Amino acid sequence: MSAFIRLFLLVLMSAVLWGCSDSSDKHSPPLPPPEPEPLVPSALVSGPITNGSRGFPATPAIVDLDGAGYVEEEFFVEGEARAFDPDGEWGIDGIWPVTEASTADYKTRILVRRPSDPAQFSGVVVVEWFNVTSAVDLDVDFNFLNGEILRSGHAWVGVTAQAISIESIGDGPLGPDVLGLMAWDSARYESLFHPGDAYSYDIYSQVGATLKAPKGDDPLGGLKAEVLIADGESQSAFRMLTYVNAIHSESLVYDGFLIHSRNGSGAPLNETVDVPAPAQLRDDLKAPVLQFVTETDLFGIGEGDFSFPRARQPDSDSVRTWEVAGTSHSDASSLAALSEQGARQYDSFYDLSPVLGLVNSAPQYMAMHAALNALVSWVRDGQAPSTAPPIETRDEEIVVDRYGNALGGVRLPHSEAPIATLSGDGPILYAGLTTPFDQATLDALYPSAADYIEAVETSAQAAVEAGFLLQLDADILIAEAKANPPVQ
Repeated sequence: MSAFIRLFLLVLMSAVLWGCSDSSDKHSPPLPPPEPEPLVPSALVSGPITNGSRGFPATPAIVDLDGAGYVEEEFFVEGEARAFDPDGEWGIDGIWPVTEASTADYKTRILVRRPSDPAQFSGVVVVEWFNVTSAVDLDVDFNFLNGEILRSGHAWVGVTAQAISIESIGDGPLGPDVLGLMAWDSARYESLFHPGDAYSYDIYSQVGATLKAPKGDDPLGGLKAEVLIADGESQSAFRMLTYVNAIHSESLVYDGFLIHSRNGSGAPLNETVDVPAPAQLRDDLKAPVLQFVTETDLFGIGEGDFSFPRARQPDSDSVRTWEVAGTSHSDASSLAALSEQGARQYDSFYDLSPVLGLVNSAPQYMAMHAALNALVSWVRDGQAPSTAPPIETRDEEIVVDRYGNALGGVRLPHSEAPIATLSGDGPILYAGLTTPFDQATLDALYPSAADYIEAVETSAQAAVEAGFLLQLDADILIAEAKANPPVQ
């Protein structure tokens, strides 16, 4: 074979081999992109916790969880948390960039209430920042929301995010027997430690990240969290506002926020950095926020720049505000729950039953049911909650009708078919007041029982159609009106 032919064959074979290699590369499946690093690490989980001298966890549920097909379990979570400093100027618009300032180790606890049957689970987890105004953990919003949580199959997780409820030794406003975790049951909680509230925001983020991707024991017992709703009431709502404005965009853990009973500002970022007052919610986030505001919250928990009307903002693609007429910061329902829970947990606790007939009796919890339902739909389906006008105010006061009830706002039957003056202000701090109408006023408003029942039915169905009341709760109000009309 000539040298020319051999050279030709070598060139031909090289071309074939090169072509095969090139063809193989073209048809190979592309490598998957690398998984992005999570912005917030999961904490290490241990539990369920069952030891201790008391035989049950602090902040025990007072509803019948067993009957609803739920279990209550406590877990410890630990890791390294960050504290933050502002990164630039902060203003009323809520766009508050931060930078990491320091890190510290922590170990705290979470309380989980979840369906025992996975088939019952909705995929939604409500993560409540425990209220610590009383220097102990209070699950205020679980007591407002449990009707909707349990019937919808949601899970609930309470987070001990702040140091005081771990360390308090009975020096809070509820008396010397109302103890923080370590003093209440040292055998159970002695291993906990908290570096300070500057780290609380990142601890709260890490709990959310852990619920979606647990490390160690699984606090949800194998349930897969699809939607995390961050929630806080009063003192916790102040921290929730700061979390939304300063922390959420740095963590992207929670899918929606329910901020219940805030004033015109937020909580401090750390020991040396307060936040602006007034302060609105930033509206450039993809995670939606629903603010729930009672009459008390307008002027009763903050004055001047700290009053809520100074922080009012228009509804937007990511922010909705419901100001609910006739409601108060605390009320008969929430005080009854506090009284029962306190009596169960502590050796001595106030008997609040004598005041329950005096304080605000509006069914705020039913409006909260609707708020949670609307927020979950907003996250899942993109359907924003209904809009509502604000409660009417003038010169730092609420504008009322001839019967003393507020004008404007979200209106349920207690406002549209009233039988009492319902105020957010009263002799018991933040608990409002119920002043029943005299019989002459009732007779003038409702000449017969049928007239009253019709007024309740009409107003309840109007609230359902407007999105501020769920049909199940409307049916309860209508049944109560039929069973006990105030006129004959």
